[in-house]
Amino acid sequence: MARLMLLCFMLCNVFVLTVAAQQDSTLPVATPESAPAQTPEPLMRMLADLPLRNQIPLLDNRFRIDDGIESITLVFFRRPGSASIVLVRPDGSKVFYNTAKQNNIRWFDGPSYDLIEITQPMPGPWQAVGRVLPESKILVLTDVELDVDPLPKPMVVGETFKLTARMLQDGKAINAREFKDILSLQVVFTSTNDKRYENFGRGMVEVANFRDDGRGYDISARDGIFTGEINLVFGQGEWIPRFIVRTPLYTREVEQTAVIIEPSPITLNVQMATTAEQSHIIMLDANSDLVDVDSLLFQGQIQYPDGDMQSFSLVEPTTTKQLQVDNRGHGSYILNMAVFGQMRDGREFVLNLPEERFLVAMLAQEAPDLGPADTVTEAAVEVAEPVATEVPWLWIILINLFILVLGAVAIWFVLSGKQFSRLMFWRKKTELAATAAVNKTATAAKGDSTANNKPAKKKDGEDILDLSMPDG
Repeated sequence: MARLMLLCFMLCNVFVLTVAAQQDSTLPVATPESAPAQTPEPLMRMLADLPLRNQIPLLDNRFRIDDGIESITLVFFRRPGSASIVLVRPDGSKVFYNTAKQNNIRWFDGPSYDLIEITQPMPGPWQAVGRVLPESKILVLTDVELDVDPLPKPMVVGETFKLTARMLQDGKAINAREFKDILSLQVVFTSTNDKRYENFGRGMVEVANFRDDGRGYDISARDGIFTGEINLVFGQGEWIPRFIVRTPLYTREVEQTAVIIEPSPITLNVQMATTAEQSHIIMLDANSDLVDVDSLLFQGQIQYPDGDMQSFSLVEPTTTKQLQVDNRGHGSYILNMAVFGQMRDGREFVLNLPEERFLVAMLAQEAPDLGPADTVTEAAVEVAEPVATEVPWLWIILINLFILVLGAVAIWFVLSGKQFSRLMFWRKKTELAATAAVNKTATAAKGDSTANNKPAKKKDGEDILDLSMPDG
């Protein structure tokens, strides 16, 4: 009860300050219809002072309350002047502001927010109906909480560090062996979408996923303590870190204040050799006021074009460090490097520089020296001027005309439907002569056959029949 009264008192003070500031301002205030409403800055400062260590995710005005939660506090920011929200419980029943006391719910209705405290809430999916703003929070006051180590400051791109988070119950790490699956901690960074930084519009980036399995940096399996490595390789800018643990029984989320990731303090430049005898030089400069230049140590490995690997280290306390790389001919050189040092505030850090590749082209061979006997004076050298050859334009024109005529004839035959054999007129005369000779021979043969078929003229007396009778 005291906690709720304290929160109400803080919200009332913020509301009074906001109204006073609006009365002193002479600028016109945009209505909700003309411009989207935003959470007032004093309310955002107040929200930062609330116990936000453990939250329940709010997605599309929906949230889920796990079994075993003793008390939960809901802070819903809504558009100024809008009505109070309506809560829909898992059984479908609705809770209004004027019916909150009947359901054993403490509800404070502010001008632009609703502060609700529920004791022993019904487990299951809940929903908030109203003009809810995305800045709304759901705070869990229960024995089970997620505790995460604070992030180091300042942080730079490429920095790696170890982070530990704990699932606590009554201030002690829970026994995660009761869960069938191994618990995991999801680490995400969300861009603040501030146009002043390079990560504007980047959205959400999943940075790491720690498993309570006793491998890697994790010391013991299923002890409720997550330990892993954070590698800041996703770009500079302002980010909001979030840590989420999901179990079959409940979900816990911790959102820390926005952090700024500074650009890498180390710049790398490659000076390639110009001759086969020279070595390649890699220049390493510290160009940031955040790090102690004298404390920087470089250690890495280089891979040559022939596949050979060579380790190196630079420990001289100088602002600019040089690394000489053997010139082993043309090809690709691959450099991987880690930087160890201290920040100005004394915090030690480890920085993994991005992989550097540089390609060396084949050097031109030097021309052999000419002896005195082979030396030729310029006066003795006669430069033959190229002779301009005459283009045979006549033949080109004739060939083009022939091709055009041949094409026109072919098109005419195709369109008229005539056969190509009609073009062979010289063969046509020979065929006609042969046909006439064949016809003449056939006519003569036919006349001879007709003459042979006529009956021969009989001689006198050959037509007298023998009518004599034989002797009886």
